[in-house]
Amino acid sequence: MTRTLRQATLLVTWLASPLWLGLTLGCVSPPPPIEALDAEPLTLSDTEALRFDQVVILFDASGSMEARSHRFASTQNLASSFVMGMPEGEYETAVVVFGGDESQLLDFAPFDRDEVDSAVIDTDLLGGSTDIPAALAQVETLITGRTGTTAIIIFSDGVAARYGRDLDPAQSLASARKLVSRSDRAICIYTIQSGDAAEGTTTLQGLAGLTDCGAYRRHDDLSDEASLQALQRLVFVEELRPAVSAPPERVFVDHDGDGVEDGADHCLDTPQMANVNEVGCWVLDSYTFGLQQHEILVSQYPALDQVAEVLKMNPTLRIRIDGHTDSTGAAEFNQTLSERRAEAVRNYLQDVGVDADRLETRGFGMDAPVASNNTREGRAMNRRCQLTVLR
Repeated sequence: MTRTLRQATLLVTWLASPLWLGLTLGCVSPPPPIEALDAEPLTLSDTEALRFDQVVILFDASGSMEARSHRFASTQNLASSFVMGMPEGEYETAVVVFGGDESQLLDFAPFDRDEVDSAVIDTDLLGGSTDIPAALAQVETLITGRTGTTAIIIFSDGVAARYGRDLDPAQSLASARKLVSRSDRAICIYTIQSGDAAEGTTTLQGLAGLTDCGAYRRHDDLSDEASLQALQRLVFVEELRPAVSAPPERVFVDHDGDGVEDGADHCLDTPQMANVNEVGCWVLDSYTFGLQQHEILVSQYPALDQVAEVLKMNPTLRIRIDGHTDSTGAAEFNQTLSERRAEAVRNYLQDVGVDADRLETRGFGMDAPVASNNTREGRAMNRRCQLTVLR
């Protein structure tokens, strides 16, 4: 099937959809899908080289992509345009289309433009949840054992969910961080967002920012051939440089796989999927205890639910919940407050099914800040609970 015929088929399918017919009968005319661009394959000069040995395209075909009738087809057209502009060369490509509990896989093979384009443009909406962490785990399995450099290009709205429940962006970042930190090859993540959901932006910008070589774009940023080609050049092309003696390779050692090098890791035994701070310690990722308060806020539920999931994944793991405060108030008051904060977290975890004998608590009062108490932001970060693994 030619590319023009595919585009026409997509448009006809959209015009025949129940949503289009319903809106038309209601005298509302939604815009048609954004058409594919006339992208030409990138060509490299004598001073340029391909950046990657393999490329994985991760394409979101979940139910959230049907939120507006044109989004799925528009994203397919953009992904097809991207494929049409990919350079020829000796590299391998794979495509993972995901949605809910389903996925479609085009396994690694030498780049074939028509096969990769078909894997994207001929797929149907799979529906279901946007389980980005699971899709990234599938990519990790796909590239395990491969050498060289890898580009991961994600087309998605970024609104991650599992079984109908929204996922905190930290869960997608944790899965990607594990993929990047445990890899024996260089990885760059590029994200292209369909739609403008704020939580999707947070997730996709975070994924692209995990490595220095990544980049984030919105669909609207790629509205013409020039802007698309600029992104493709950023992804695929590097300048050749005169050969120089390479310095000794720096070995990155991270035994607990949390993305923090052992030399800078203050907590060397964090479990898989634990959300860690910049010094590698397992923390709740929302520092939202109110001033002189210990009650669990609704905004903290996702972070606590993620802790419970980690504990369920590691059934022999025991933890100590460490409560902390800022420097506001008397030391005796803050000691009691820190203990109550730790107890509140323990009670929540017990309520969602974690055995009580796996949980200990301890209050540190205001004696162990992680930020300056001289600023409002620093004091907010110090009003926290930190999790210590017990063996």
